[in-house]
Amino acid sequence: MTAEELFEEGAFLLFKRQFDQALEYLNQALEKDPQMVRALHARAAVYMHYERFDEAERDLKQALELEPDNARLHFRLGQVFYRKKDLEKALNCFNKAIDLQPLYAAAFMARSQVYRDMGEEELADIDLDKAVAVQKATAQAKKIVDF
Repeated sequence: MTAEELFEEGAFLLFKRQFDQALEYLNQALEKDPQMVRALHARAAVYMHYERFDEAERDLKQALELEPDNARLHFRLGQVFYRKKDLEKALNCFNKAIDLQPLYAAAFMARSQVYRDMGEEELADIDLDKAVAVQKATAQAKKIVDF
């Protein structure tokens, strides 16, 4: 199987929440192509499921070296830092994700939670409102485009 085929099988197994099998395929894909960002990202998701946060962080940082402007990678790394209780680093990652993709509702939601955990209730509420507004605008745009 090619690296791409191994990745696709691993991603499918990840979607089905068959984490052990997904990890096997993703590892094989990365053996064939160590710079496959999608496989690094997917493997990080598996590691997060198993609370292997240092390994998830390593994969995401490697992926970000290859794609530094990938908002989803910054978001996912923020999730890792949040789960590791490093709120400052999580906040920085969510900020970067929003800077790169200003309509990233999930990043606003995540940043809202970080602010709330930091005791910044007003900032948390502002971000929560932004997340809702972005979701509404996105849904409205889909209606127009998809009519």
